[in-house]
Amino acid sequence: MPPNLTGYYRFVSQENMDNYLRALDINVVLRKLVCLLKPDKEIIHTGDHMVIRTITSLRDYVMDFDLGVQFEEDLGPVDGRKCQTTVSWEGDQLVCEQLGEKRNRGWRHWLEGDQLHLVRRGPVQLAASQSQRVGGDTVWVLLALSQPCSSLPPSLSLHSRLCGGSHRFTQTSASRV
Repeated sequence: MPPNLTGYYRFVSQENMDNYLRALDINVVLRKLVCLLKPDKEIIHTGDHMVIRTITSLRDYVMDFDLGVQFEEDLGPVDGRKCQTTVSWEGDQLVCEQLGEKRNRGWRHWLEGDQLHLVRRGPVQLAASQSQRVGGDTVWVLLALSQPCSSLPPSLSLHSRLCGGSHRFTQTSASRV
């Protein structure tokens, strides 16, 4: 049974966001602005219905959907595009496929303890971020994803769960900037 992701999560870190946004053809001003944001997440998960609210100092973004049901997602606030989106479970990971102008776009969310992990997938690049469930202890966080690559230290088992070993991870310490 998939985990219930309901909760409020504070931003911890994010890696490779600028390259990910560049691969989506986002203009330089918006890319720099997005990279400065420290988005929190609020997730309400009730049965097969979810609301994921990304909260920033600039504006909030809300996804309201039923699992496994395709819907039109308006990414206007993000990059001015619309796409056909389907969100479903693959094991204990919440997986989003976004069909539209940009190929291979989507994301994955999963929990490890109180850490909510997110990996965004674009045409060429990946970006990763972590958020800490409010009320939990922040420990260390991994993640810096970049170009397709070779290997991952065995101690970082998330690699195979994410992409079958086709991207590089770098361990970094968690800190709120």
